[in-house]
Amino acid sequence: MARFTGFDEVYSALYVDFDNIYTRFLEADPEAARAFGTAPYRWVRWIENHALRILYGDGVRRRILKRMCYLNPQRYQEFRYHFIRSAFQVVDCPPLTTRGKTSTDIHLVMDCMDDLSHPTHFDEFIILSGDADFTPLLIRLQEHARRTLILSVGYSSPAYTAAASWRIREDWFLQQALKDERLEDDAETAAPAGSSLPQARPLRDTLSRMAPGASDEDDEDDGPAPGNRW
Repeated sequence: MARFTGFDEVYSALYVDFDNIYTRFLEADPEAARAFGTAPYRWVRWIENHALRILYGDGVRRRILKRMCYLNPQRYQEFRYHFIRSAFQVVDCPPLTTRGKTSTDIHLVMDCMDDLSHPTHFDEFIILSGDADFTPLLIRLQEHARRTLILSVGYSSPAYTAAASWRIREDWFLQQALKDERLEDDAETAAPAGSSLPQARPLRDTLSRMAPGASDEDDEDDGPAPGNRW
């Protein structure tokens, strides 16, 4: 794609293990869990802008081109509608055993592996789950030179976080994506209906020449950098 502006684009795919994230938020902060399940458009918007300057430098923006949500419809049917309204593809993963084991993990892994050969060539794979079973998946994605971002709530296996390129801090996500965004909704809905973002070109040519990391003086990304960087 030709370059029209000073922006480069990161093409991203987002995979949400709803049962894992929601239940852990429910234990820690029921209000935040409710916000996560009923207003996914808010935290998707936050993720689109998260850590861009730290990971890529200036003049870069993220486009989440694929959105997948995996949930147990027997327990969380009420949230399905909200994710569909936020342009997610929702994969129903009902229990398959008497212990309540679902097929979320295998569905998510198969989709990620399929997307490695997707014509779009996703630069990032963003996985919202604290399930350490995804550690081999993160390693495989890294072997294919793809950047991986994870969000886990509560305790996370050291091996799981070490395998990720970047870990989204739980406290940032909780405060900025699930709580602070509520104050911004009214202001953003008042924006002109015809406004749109400028066109931009893919980032893959730039990534091969870019040095790892960048200035971390951006207000949103201040603080220690959890997880690994390229």
